[in-house]
Amino acid sequence: MTIPKEVLSDYKELFEQANHLVEDESKSDPPTEPYRSHYKARDVLLALKKMLDDQLVSLQASEADGGSEELVYKAMLGFVQRDLGRIHIFTEESSEGEKYLLRCLELLEPHKQRPECIIAYMGAINELSIVLGSRQEYKTAAELLLKAEQSYQEFKQSGQVALALSDLHNPGGEVQGSQELEQIYTLCGFYLAQMYGHIGEPEKSAQCCHRTLYRQLQYKSYDPIDFALNTATLSQYYIGKDRFKEARHHLAAATIIMAEHEATMLKPEMSEQQRADYTETFKHRYADVARCWAKYGLSLLQVSKERLLADDDDEEGGDKLSKATAKLDLAEQDYRFVELDLAACENRVSCDFCLTFDDAKLVFHFVNEWLDVAKDYYKADTEATEYAKIMQDFAEAYEQIAFFEDNPENQAKMQKRRAKYLEELLDLLDPVFYLKICRECWYVAGTAHAAVVDIRVDSMKAQQSPTPEEVKKLNQSCLKAIKHFESYVKSYLVDNTEQWRSNMELGEQRLMLYAHFHIGRLYYKLIAAHPQQQLEQLNQCLRYYQRFRDECAEHKEASAPLHGEIGVVREMLELLPLKIVTVKRRLE
Repeated sequence: MTIPKEVLSDYKELFEQANHLVEDESKSDPPTEPYRSHYKARDVLLALKKMLDDQLVSLQASEADGGSEELVYKAMLGFVQRDLGRIHIFTEESSEGEKYLLRCLELLEPHKQRPECIIAYMGAINELSIVLGSRQEYKTAAELLLKAEQSYQEFKQSGQVALALSDLHNPGGEVQGSQELEQIYTLCGFYLAQMYGHIGEPEKSAQCCHRTLYRQLQYKSYDPIDFALNTATLSQYYIGKDRFKEARHHLAAATIIMAEHEATMLKPEMSEQQRADYTETFKHRYADVARCWAKYGLSLLQVSKERLLADDDDEEGGDKLSKATAKLDLAEQDYRFVELDLAACENRVSCDFCLTFDDAKLVFHFVNEWLDVAKDYYKADTEATEYAKIMQDFAEAYEQIAFFEDNPENQAKMQKRRAKYLEELLDLLDPVFYLKICRECWYVAGTAHAAVVDIRVDSMKAQQSPTPEEVKKLNQSCLKAIKHFESYVKSYLVDNTEQWRSNMELGEQRLMLYAHFHIGRLYYKLIAAHPQQQLEQLNQCLRYYQRFRDECAEHKEASAPLHGEIGVVREMLELLPLKIVTVKRRLE
């Protein structure tokens, strides 16, 4: 016995009516009735549900063996319950929506491996995971999604072909379900990635993200810009794990997909406004990918520097590196987009640690190229905060390359260039509105000028007597560094007093202590032309070192790592009073 075509046609008409209301009519719903079309669709589905329920009761009374006709009715009822669950969730009635989704799973659980039921079953699990995630029940949602994944794997191994709802309405026609099943499984992986992220399983989350992206490419079911952004975002996870090969691969994929999209995104039939909108969106998102490339290069330089600074005999560090390498060898097939030809894009920059200045210089120029791309979109007058971050990245690039430079004079030039980017930014920004960024710029610019001071002091020590020009340059760098550090310190003081703000975080307290230490140290390095000037500088040095000592005692947790600085200040506080007395005698 088969279901009559006219009955299937009636069911199909109701399903299509509900779908039209949700997908098309709802776009025109007025703001005062945002769910009007969804409520109408719900009523249509409820009527259809009653029809299917009645038919099942009638069949079960006559078909004791549970024939194929009964399975089709159950499958269609499962689709109805899934869609009712979706609608209730969309209309902010999640508890009611959850009930329908659970009923769908209960109905289809015994038949989940049947072609008629697998799509509705997995679709309901995907929807239910969203509800559970909204309640922060991430572990339960992950377990449910893993159950759906297992059902998919078992179904694929069986060799069966999934049937979509349209296939149930049109038995004997060309089967449409395979692609829909693949899309649902791709979504399952996407949701699972989110849940793993929430329950503290970042590696599993990254694997699921990559698998989702890979499947989108495989089945050509992606929006190019979304794909590029998601792929570039995933690269940041790999960067954080020092896995630069994987990070580079994902960024190359994002770049290639964006390039392909740019070549085809403007259609002849588009209006001028549509063309402008598409071009604007592309430029915006391409700038975001550019910033991810810049972060890749900056991180590669930073990690390379840390490795060179680390003790070469550190067996534990070497053991960690070998383990990481072994892991990469095993996991390579899990992160590559084998269908994309990315070699040319990947070969533009190394994924190996930099060992020499020549290595680092190539990465440095690569970073600057991508930052220039980002700066072309993010302008100071329209996107001040993002523009500031890009300028800070330029400054960081000079900080990183300076480490690899052996020539002290070139190092000093790089540090001055680093400071210049930040000083130009400070000239643009009002501290009232951009205080956080200004604080960062003050502190880092002070650090850059202090680095120049150290370079100049070392150079002068190698000479018997510095020239007046060298002394002038040293003092200029000292005063610039002091100015920036003092601006940083003042931003945390209460009403021009020496009292610190009460709401400072631990990291801010620690940087304040460092700033006091730097200022005291810089005042001591100034070369005075007259004893009176030297006395003033020594008194300022003493003042900041005393404040450093007192605040360390006040902020014990923040000062805990500052053992070396505390030791230096303790010695200087014994030395400075004697030095001050000596200078005073010269003035008598």
